[in-house]
Amino acid sequence: MVNFTGPDESDTPSRAEDGSAGGASGPTGATAAHESPTSPARLLEIAAVTADRLVADAKTEAESLVTAARTEADAVLEASRSEARRVEAELARNKEQQTAELEQERATALAGLADEKAALEGRIATLHQMQSDHRRQLSDHLKEQLSMLDAVAPEPPGAVDG
Repeated sequence: MVNFTGPDESDTPSRAEDGSAGGASGPTGATAAHESPTSPARLLEIAAVTADRLVADAKTEAESLVTAARTEADAVLEASRSEARRVEAELARNKEQQTAELEQERATALAGLADEKAALEGRIATLHQMQSDHRRQLSDHLKEQLSMLDAVAPEPPGAVDG
């Protein structure tokens, strides 16, 4: 057991402690306020005040820690949200840029295809014209050959005798 007596006190209880005084003052007229500064009642009072003060200090420190933690959490949350908004904006810009680049490439490809189509259509028209000219020339040549055959060809021998 813990001994609350100090070096000035003896191991015998005082009259106020053993209850023989019958009140706040003993037969000598001393009051409890005149007890020695290290009496058990005084030590209990000091311990209670100290405990109350330590509890209050602990509560204050706990509230301070909670407030600091909430502040830090809010700061981290806001930083995260800001970073998310920044990344979202950057992704949106990249998407718009890529879309514009793809649209430009598409337009370029379509223009190239249109040019190629026009060139091929021109080539087809040229080939059709060449085909038409070749047929006309061939037809003219064949007609010329037939007319030469008709002019040079003798009459069949049986047709003259008659």
